[in-house]
Amino acid sequence: MISHETLSQKDSTHFTRNLIYLEVAGVGGYGSVNYERVIYSKKYLMLAMRFGMSSYHIKDYTNKFNPDILIPLSINGFYGKNHKIELDVGQTFANIVHADLSGFKPERITNFHTNFSVGYRYQKNTGGIVFRCAYNLIIEFNRYFRHWAGISFGYSF
Repeated sequence: MISHETLSQKDSTHFTRNLIYLEVAGVGGYGSVNYERVIYSKKYLMLAMRFGMSSYHIKDYTNKFNPDILIPLSINGFYGKNHKIELDVGQTFANIVHADLSGFKPERITNFHTNFSVGYRYQKNTGGIVFRCAYNLIIEFNRYFRHWAGISFGYSF
């Protein structure tokens, strides 16, 4: 006699790994578009990497197209089921146009600003609408402290 038995069950650990969101204020300046990818997940703990893009001004002071560029990069950790506490650490790459003091011509200055964030996140693990709000400590030029807050709306898939 030969017996075969087959079992099937639904994977209950499925979660979405990608998130796209708009952040108002926050570590990307006055507003940024961001992409986040979960790189580690265990039960209610997740780690993700974030990449964003932002700009302060599209034109420089001579009224020519010469946008300021801000790129926030961070590692985000969050814990919880749908309502999560979030801790982030990262750097914001800033490439800003200034006036050259000798000839008053546009000149780009590049800096990195360190940021730390703590906040709240509403995100279902199965995908859908995402809401975030956070307190951000930004260390500009790795010298000056700025206290900032941000709010985000997005979609996870």
